[in-house]
Amino acid sequence: MADIKNIHRLKSISVDEEHLFPQIADVMNSCFGKTWRGYQKNFIPLDDGSGYVVWCPGMAKKRDDEFIPFNKKTGWLNRLSDDGTLLIEEHANDPRSSISENEKLPRYVFGHYEDGAYRNGKVQTDEKGGYRFLGVFQMDLKNSNFQHGHRIYRKIGDKIDLRRYAGVRDFLYPDLGTLKANDIVDDNLVDSLRRYSSFLEQNDGFEYKGKPQEIRKPVIKDGMSVYPRNKQTAINALAYAHFVCEIDNEHPTFIRKNSDETYTEPHHLIPMAFQEQFTVSIDVEENIVSLCSNCHNEIHYGRDADTLLRILYSERKAVLEKAGIVISMSDLLGMYGY
Repeated sequence: MADIKNIHRLKSISVDEEHLFPQIADVMNSCFGKTWRGYQKNFIPLDDGSGYVVWCPGMAKKRDDEFIPFNKKTGWLNRLSDDGTLLIEEHANDPRSSISENEKLPRYVFGHYEDGAYRNGKVQTDEKGGYRFLGVFQMDLKNSNFQHGHRIYRKIGDKIDLRRYAGVRDFLYPDLGTLKANDIVDDNLVDSLRRYSSFLEQNDGFEYKGKPQEIRKPVIKDGMSVYPRNKQTAINALAYAHFVCEIDNEHPTFIRKNSDETYTEPHHLIPMAFQEQFTVSIDVEENIVSLCSNCHNEIHYGRDADTLLRILYSERKAVLEKAGIVISMSDLLGMYGY
């Protein structure tokens, strides 16, 4: 199961990818650039000029050979055909003579399953429940019977281009494989510095080079092109920050086992997964910040990490530009999904 925190970094989301969203807010925040904190209606027009709506119907439960409504109180019976090309919506007590214009719009459908997804004629009972992307559908007006509460939606697409909703204009999100490969290399860098014992050999007089640096050639890891990290560059950045957290130098840390220096971790402010979109190296001291363990983890996993990113961006913007790295605050936040 893919981790939804990374979905907003992707170029697209497809029905072939097993993403699971616990709530409607997670769907909207991860895929459509929203910042919702709780429950919303399950039919959401995207009033952004895209001409689409988001629909999150509760999908019928399969019990033996019978479908029953996801919610007995509302009575809606929504089910997907075995081949996934049709979505049928039924309600015996909801006859209509007409439908609204919004209901005629194409819709991104995220079906809510109590068990697992209904595929190939059966419920995947070994999977968790939640919202799953089922495809892009549009109402079949000719074959729907509104008077009898019976509507049919036909699939018109298997994928959503998320870039239009991410708020990022100058940068594209790398694919999931590239993101994962870069996460592994970043973790390896931090881990290697945990055991490094030569910090005292660093020159306290290190200064930023103040000019663009050439990009090192990428290496292939698990079929993905990944740009290498220079360990010495990371050490220089930590030493330049005097081994304190650059969010707040009073943040608690500890003395390293094999050194008299305090423990902090290097973090590339502009993630290395975006290196291909720059003409100069971003594996430079100007782009590496020194963080305590708590702040480093908050940037990767915290809900309000954008607060930390804004602080770091304000402090680094000028030196980044001297290194030939030009990026706006909004683009940087977009890279992290904000």
